[in-house]
Amino acid sequence: MKYDTYSAYDSRATSQSLPTFLTIWPALGRYHDDLVLLGGLVPICICKHPEGDGALPRPATLDVDLGIALGASAGQYGTLSSELRAQGFKATNHNKARYMKEVNGLEMYIDFLVEDGATPEGARMVDDVQASVMPGVVRALKTARSISLSGKDLFGADQRITARVCEVGPYLALKLRAFKFRQQPKDAFDILYTVKHYDNGPEAAIAAFTEEVNVENPASADAIESLKDDFNDENSAGAVRAAHFILGEATRTEHEDVKLRRAMIRQDMVDVATALLRSV
Repeated sequence: MKYDTYSAYDSRATSQSLPTFLTIWPALGRYHDDLVLLGGLVPICICKHPEGDGALPRPATLDVDLGIALGASAGQYGTLSSELRAQGFKATNHNKARYMKEVNGLEMYIDFLVEDGATPEGARMVDDVQASVMPGVVRALKTARSISLSGKDLFGADQRITARVCEVGPYLALKLRAFKFRQQPKDAFDILYTVKHYDNGPEAAIAAFTEEVNVENPASADAIESLKDDFNDENSAGAVRAAHFILGEATRTEHEDVKLRRAMIRQDMVDVATALLRSV
């Protein structure tokens, strides 16, 4: 679930995203080699988070996205759905690739994504859960970074885990491809934030994206098209939506400081996209 502005995200819900991950990752221990964290939690894990005047807001998400290998299985030791049910998550009626648990009146979601090498969309059964097809998941699995995370899970227990998290190159390819097809402001923001604040520096993030293009990540062709079509100047869809996500709808009466901030964000988005495109 995504909203078009940062202010629309309920902090009570976004604060439960990491606890949700801390709940399910230990429970899926037999699948760890075939899983990788994707989606909105990735920048939280692989970026530095500057604060102060002018800083971008910290990424927010309401769900946990997991990339999974097509042949993932625990053999005779259970199934994905049974492990999730044991933690209180059940498949939703309208989307069999999505699992949900209600936490203090808030709905927390888990989504599974898979790459089958044959089709760019649709769904496939993995173990006994339905996963949405997404080109680029295999590269995310192959290049995943092991990251230590700690905190309280949804039961209130302390957890210290080492999780497989999508690295920046595959993540940018996936996000740019996503923007090409759904034009969501949050995707533009996540791209901007991740490149600017990647923990190894913007240059390393750009180089990692270049590597995905060089190895022909299946998401990279659409990612390049999006860079060319959606981020080419400050009035392009990507630049406008990145600023919209952070500041909300532009109005004729907004303060001059807000107008300047909006223009700066748009230009930053164009600069990031230009650097990514030039690198390939």
